[in-house]
Amino acid sequence: MTDRREAVFTGDRTADRTALAGRRRILLTVCLGAFMGTLDTSIVNVALPEIARQFHSSLGQISWVLVIYFLINVSLLLASGRLGDLLAPGRLYLLGLTIFTGASALCGLSPGLGFMVASRAFQGVGASLMLGQAPKLIALTYGEGERGLALGLFSTAFASGVSVGAPLGGLITYYLGWPYIFFINIPICTLALGLGSRVLSGLPAPHSWDWRAFDLRGALTLAGVLGLLLLGLTWLRQGGWHGGGTGAVLGLSGMLFILLLFLEGRHPAPLLHRDLWRQWAFVLGSTAVVFTFAAVMGLFFLLPFFLEQIYGYSTEQTGFLLASLSVTNALVAGIGGYLADRLGNLLVLRTGAGLILLGLGSMLLTGAGDSTLGLVGRFILIGGGFGLFQAPNLNEIIRGAPIALVGLAASTNAVLKHLGALLGITTLVMVFAWINLHQVSLRGDVSLGITAFHWAFAVAAVIGAVNLLVNLLPRRLS
Repeated sequence: MTDRREAVFTGDRTADRTALAGRRRILLTVCLGAFMGTLDTSIVNVALPEIARQFHSSLGQISWVLVIYFLINVSLLLASGRLGDLLAPGRLYLLGLTIFTGASALCGLSPGLGFMVASRAFQGVGASLMLGQAPKLIALTYGEGERGLALGLFSTAFASGVSVGAPLGGLITYYLGWPYIFFINIPICTLALGLGSRVLSGLPAPHSWDWRAFDLRGALTLAGVLGLLLLGLTWLRQGGWHGGGTGAVLGLSGMLFILLLFLEGRHPAPLLHRDLWRQWAFVLGSTAVVFTFAAVMGLFFLLPFFLEQIYGYSTEQTGFLLASLSVTNALVAGIGGYLADRLGNLLVLRTGAGLILLGLGSMLLTGAGDSTLGLVGRFILIGGGFGLFQAPNLNEIIRGAPIALVGLAASTNAVLKHLGALLGITTLVMVFAWINLHQVSLRGDVSLGITAFHWAFAVAAVIGAVNLLVNLLPRRLS
């Protein structure tokens, strides 16, 4: 009898170790994908002048190397998340990783601008499949009490990709040449495929495929709405309303949105799913995402101009100062998830929102005599609050969503991050236009006074205050 119980106990422990190893492989694979997907939004920036010279391209033409990746990635995220609720999410993630790897090789081998833009579009498709499935895979793999840390590590990987992109892109371009900013994806993605192929391909689909459960017309229309909206906001940030094209693009986006509402009302399983938007926790968490990213990313966009024009820092010094915010965000994100598992999501995310507001408010007290240490302290405060907020808020959104719609809920959160960031940047840039600075796009040859920045910081602080109030509301209605 003793031998039999020992054998059973040993077998259980072996099974537990195997399951734990499988979960860790999934998490590591997902984090590698998040890192690579966000890295490619920033690593290309530094290399664009070199690519433009080789392809004999204008500034407007070469900008599509950045814009197409961003537009395709964000526009397809909701459809990707919904597919993860209907098909095997692990296999979809691996498909996205494979597409991303192949497209990276094509980008590095591009003989001309058109080929590169097309390859970057395929990269965006792969990234949307990866980032659309990642939170769903974490939710399936980790339960309550441990999911916060996993989401925190995912947020760390997400933030790290953005943070290291510019400096890494500069080093690679200088020493190896611009094609290697794309080739670097190949060994990392190959590692991820090797780690996760077996465990991810073994995750089953929730049920057999039914084409009626996927809202194809809604997905295509929503992609058009988001793509045109993001493009219009980008043009608005860069040049205001001049030329009429910006207004036309935003107007067309609004018309498509009206069509989308009509189509969604007639579909039994719409992408803008009624069962999701009726959940108070989801609505509140989604609103908080928009306000949080609008306040922080809007400020982050202005900081290089602020540091160089008000304090006279060089480009290199400005980069190191800004790294204090982005690196703090990346480091604290995992801690925020860990604390949320032990102290509760709401306490941690509300603390994060409070720190963000405190940091934004402190920017109103900046002056030409501030020390570098004082500025870094403000940036660390904002970055720390930003890191504390993200994982517990996503965890609350997932908790409030029906299990069959977790993928759609998580991908909606990802879209709202991008939308909030772009809305915040556009809003703060338009503040400068409103106070008659003759220039919306903030060219380097336009001299800006500290009063103009304080106006923008005040708007960011107001957004941060509204965000804190939203987060203080209860997430569960009795």
